[in-house]
Amino acid sequence: MQNLTPQNSDDISATSADSKIVDLNNSNAKESSAKESKMGDSIVQDSTQKPKESILKTSLPFSKTLSLKRNYITSVRKGKKSDSSAKPANVSSPKKEAQKEQMVLKISMFSSLILAIFGIGFGVAVRSLSIAFDGFVSLISVGLGALSVITSRYIYKEDDDVFQYGYVRFEPMVNLFKALVLVFVCVYAFINALSSILSGGYEVYLGGACVYSVCAFLFCLALFVYTHRACKALESDLIKVDNIEWKIDCVLYLGAIVAFGVIYVILSGTSGGSALDSGTISPSAKTLARYVDPALLCVLSLLLCISPAKIAIANFKDLIMVAPKEIDEKITHIMEEISQKYGFSDYDTHTAKSGRFFMVEINILVKGDYEGKVADLDSIREEIQHALAIPSYKIWLSVSWTTNPQWL
Repeated sequence: MQNLTPQNSDDISATSADSKIVDLNNSNAKESSAKESKMGDSIVQDSTQKPKESILKTSLPFSKTLSLKRNYITSVRKGKKSDSSAKPANVSSPKKEAQKEQMVLKISMFSSLILAIFGIGFGVAVRSLSIAFDGFVSLISVGLGALSVITSRYIYKEDDDVFQYGYVRFEPMVNLFKALVLVFVCVYAFINALSSILSGGYEVYLGGACVYSVCAFLFCLALFVYTHRACKALESDLIKVDNIEWKIDCVLYLGAIVAFGVIYVILSGTSGGSALDSGTISPSAKTLARYVDPALLCVLSLLLCISPAKIAIANFKDLIMVAPKEIDEKITHIMEEISQKYGFSDYDTHTAKSGRFFMVEINILVKGDYEGKVADLDSIREEIQHALAIPSYKIWLSVSWTTNPQWL
């Protein structure tokens, strides 16, 4: 009979210990194999994902890459705008001013439309070329007024990745264009009226011209007062151009009223008081009356040409960045005081104007051992800005410091 009893207790303990070691080794091996399999899966996933990403990047068209770059730049600019610490205290002022400015420009534009309809219709009814021309000029002012409204919406917009200096150049461009259009219309009217005089003139109903002049004068006077107050309150060059136009119209209409009154007196004196009522005007008076309207149109067109020409010259100077004399003298005076106060060696300034906005660049020369901190330089920059007395949203101020004179 076979002996099934263990021969030694030490053998039993050794056998059980060996089995535990084998089990432990097996479990460790399983865990390590599981980890290796997971790592292998992750490596396989990475190896499968990375080529996809690289393929995606290499397969992007240029327009898509440019769009991604623009989106990144836009997000950076939005981040700067959302930084409340960098916002000035009067950040809402440009928006309010732009809304008020647009309202004034719209009222002026629709008023020009009303005057244009009235002038053209009345001129055709009384057969007056000067009245019809005046209505035509008002009709052109409607289109130019609409252009001013559109410009007003853009000039206060923040800079972006396309217009990185903002939209400040739009205002002098629009004002220059409006002025040149008015100059062209005035020159054309002058040539037309001169040719009418050389061809013998034309007949005008004097009473109708007087009625139109009185009505137009009162209408333009109301718009002149309204735009004048708005121009003072908002300091807008766009409104200033419209205000000058209404002012010219008021003066010309008043002059026309006086001229028609004088002509009426002359005709009454030469033909007799009852001749005008009975229609029996002398031939010489009729001949004189035929030249009144074209001669008046010649004078009106020449007077109308003066103000647009001045506006065109001023805005052309803004476009070619001619230094404004007033701000240039002011910044020179400020820098003289600043240099003496802080002991700066030298400085150089550059100024330009674009509509209602100013661009000021200042380069300051300091000694090589200058120990000023960045915070001190910022306080000096703020001191310069406060001395200029220009709102922060109407000036592009750049101040830099150097120890090398060649950077001035």
